[in-house]
Amino acid sequence: MNRALRIACVTMIAAIGSLGWTAAAASGATFYVATNGSDAWSGTQAAPNAQGDDGPFSSVARARDAVRALKAAGPLAESVRVQIRGGVYYLAEPLTFGPEDSGAEGAVISYEAYPGETPEFVGGRRIEGWQPAAERIVSVHLPEVHAGDWYFRQLFLDGRRQVRARYPNVDPEDPIRRGFLYAAASQGGFGLAVNNIHNPGDWTEYRVQIPADGEYVLWIYYGALNAPFGRTDMSGRTTLSVDGEQPIPLVDMPDTGGWAASRWSRAATVRLQQGERVLRWQNVQGGGLTLDAFALCDAPQWTPRGAILPGVASEQHLVVFQAEAFAASHGSQLSIGGTSGSKTEFQHGPGEFKPFWARAPDAQLHIFQSGSCRAFKEILAIQAVDEARRTVTVAGPEAVADLHTGDRYFVENVFEELDAPGEWYLNRATGVLYFIPPDGFGEASEVVAPAVGRIIEVTGASRLRFAGLRLRNGDYTAEDGCGGYGMGNNGTVYFGDAGHCAIEACVITHTGRYAVCISGGGDHAVRRNDIAHSAQGGVLILGSARNEVLDNQIHDCGAIYKHIGAVVLQGKGTDDNRIAHNDIRRMSRYGITLKSAGLRNVIEFNRVHWTNLETYDTGGIEVTQQDRELRSGSVIRYNIVGDTAGWYAQGPDKSVSMSWGIYLDSFAGGYTVTNNITYRNSHGGIMLQGGKDNLVVNNIFVGSSLAQGYFPNFQDNSTGQTLERNIFSYADPEAILIAGGNLTPEVIRADRNLYDCPIEAPRIRVRGIPSFAHWQERGFDRNSVIADPRFVDRARDDYSLRPDSPAFALGFQAIDTSRIGLLTPR
Repeated sequence: MNRALRIACVTMIAAIGSLGWTAAAASGATFYVATNGSDAWSGTQAAPNAQGDDGPFSSVARARDAVRALKAAGPLAESVRVQIRGGVYYLAEPLTFGPEDSGAEGAVISYEAYPGETPEFVGGRRIEGWQPAAERIVSVHLPEVHAGDWYFRQLFLDGRRQVRARYPNVDPEDPIRRGFLYAAASQGGFGLAVNNIHNPGDWTEYRVQIPADGEYVLWIYYGALNAPFGRTDMSGRTTLSVDGEQPIPLVDMPDTGGWAASRWSRAATVRLQQGERVLRWQNVQGGGLTLDAFALCDAPQWTPRGAILPGVASEQHLVVFQAEAFAASHGSQLSIGGTSGSKTEFQHGPGEFKPFWARAPDAQLHIFQSGSCRAFKEILAIQAVDEARRTVTVAGPEAVADLHTGDRYFVENVFEELDAPGEWYLNRATGVLYFIPPDGFGEASEVVAPAVGRIIEVTGASRLRFAGLRLRNGDYTAEDGCGGYGMGNNGTVYFGDAGHCAIEACVITHTGRYAVCISGGGDHAVRRNDIAHSAQGGVLILGSARNEVLDNQIHDCGAIYKHIGAVVLQGKGTDDNRIAHNDIRRMSRYGITLKSAGLRNVIEFNRVHWTNLETYDTGGIEVTQQDRELRSGSVIRYNIVGDTAGWYAQGPDKSVSMSWGIYLDSFAGGYTVTNNITYRNSHGGIMLQGGKDNLVVNNIFVGSSLAQGYFPNFQDNSTGQTLERNIFSYADPEAILIAGGNLTPEVIRADRNLYDCPIEAPRIRVRGIPSFAHWQERGFDRNSVIADPRFVDRARDDYSLRPDSPAFALGFQAIDTSRIGLLTPR
């Protein structure tokens, strides 16, 4: 062939190639990826051809690069698809997309499952080559770990998270409430106290063995700080009775300078007979105390100082009993907690803490602290153990809250505790991974060690869509922002300063990070996904606007970090987001939470059940706002919120709960809460703490155990609150209807509500308002009624109203529950 002809042919081929790419871009190209493909092929066929020289790509990264080349040939006029065949794709690095990978308006680039198939993207490596190591234990050497190039915190068998070797072992029958050690009281039994017994009528009762007849001095070890509430002395406001006889006023009880600043009070003298006596302490007039311990001594000169008590002569008698060791109690807010604590030290029970744990490399202590609202778990390093003092010293960036007597904990990542099926241990120094396989483990079993935290990473790109994918088995790190009160900063799918992207109909399960994190940017859609079993939470939106989280099933999140949410909106600029038609269940903390979020967000048509299973002082739908004056303009409507637990252990035999169905915390203001149904919470269906201009209308609040509505007027900041045309229904005659602080008609307007109460005069606990009659005299609820709301089927949680409900005469509008929950049933 002569030179001129060669040039002409090359030119023609180049022109045809250019025309081909441009035509593909104009008509909407499709590329394919398959596990049996090759990145050397064209990627334009869904399966390898008969000759074996063309077919799909083998990696999404290669398909992405092909789309880049397509875009370089000319602007996209129609959408482009990358269809991914079924199979498992193990990732050593995230799938990354930048600005150059963006689609265009009307021309989205979609990475999607091939019709009828499910591609799985696994954020790690399959581990093979197991060898017997000891009885029941198998092991494998991982050179990259040995070399310091790889480390992981989770291990997965057939897609499911396994247990890092720990003590005590997980209790499979009740992994949330059992299988823990507990920080112990001091060797004298001090340090654990009865708290929140400030209401008139609160009492604790004790069965005490009296060694001899005689006159005993009663000493009380207590703390108090009532000065901020206008009182400095509790003398005469509480009593002690013996065997139901005439109560004796308790004296010498001034403020101690703090609730945890305990002192001994010589409170009374009482004559006691030998044998078992029933002693009842009771708060008669109200006011706060923290009760640590009681002492009875028939030696008049005996005087205790602190937690180390002096002895008595052989003919004298001393009886000491801890306040938390009551046989019976009554108090709507009564709780058990530590009186003093340290962020880096706690005491253990005799023989419970093994000293070698402090020497174990990479050992971690996971402790559910009670020093900061019982809101999160800390993951700490073990520094030292003092066996003589029974003291454990811990450290780490997550050591931010005081640790108290009764806090539950376990020790993890210790080779010597590798003793149960499903447990594993990684020796960082030798690179050896040890594992005790459960029953059914065999050659076909898949063990995955994560290599990445993010599986899909989109930074600065726009108009990308991911659909029909299954993403699993990534890792977490301590830098993910979930320590303490942190809500997180990362995700398995991460959109950073991106726009107009979507993740749809995906399964994201058993991951290390939030399933989806949207940071900055906006206009994204998270739709029809199944999100479950993450180490952190579900969907995290940080400083991003106009996003939609729609029709997702989110459940069983918070496996490692507990202060998380199924959906989290956080930070300034998190505006105009819509969270709708999601089904949320079994979360360690929040269902939906807004943390100092922005303006005009809408939370609607969600079902939120069994949340806050491991944390306290919380809500199924919760808002925290620190700005005292901000009016959010956000709406919470048409949600069903049930069984918000707010549970926390305080020792092996006692637990506490504090939860609300909908909780507007701190100074959250300018929210409209309407047409919601909440049921079975501990402290109420609704809480308005200290915000302004919140509107609570046309809701149904059912069956909270301690109170139905809480309105504290925190720091006297509240004004313009409205509580109208709601239904409150409860069955416990001891429960409170309304609890609150300093409430006036300027603070809250309450009227035309229906109260379904088990007693004629519902109980009110509002500062300066002793009864419901006085409540009405102050201008509240003058047109409200006490009546049966006529629910359709309370036993089945159907709180629709029968046509003859008296609520309709008050202006209540029927709530259409048929629209609440998922749009596409799973």
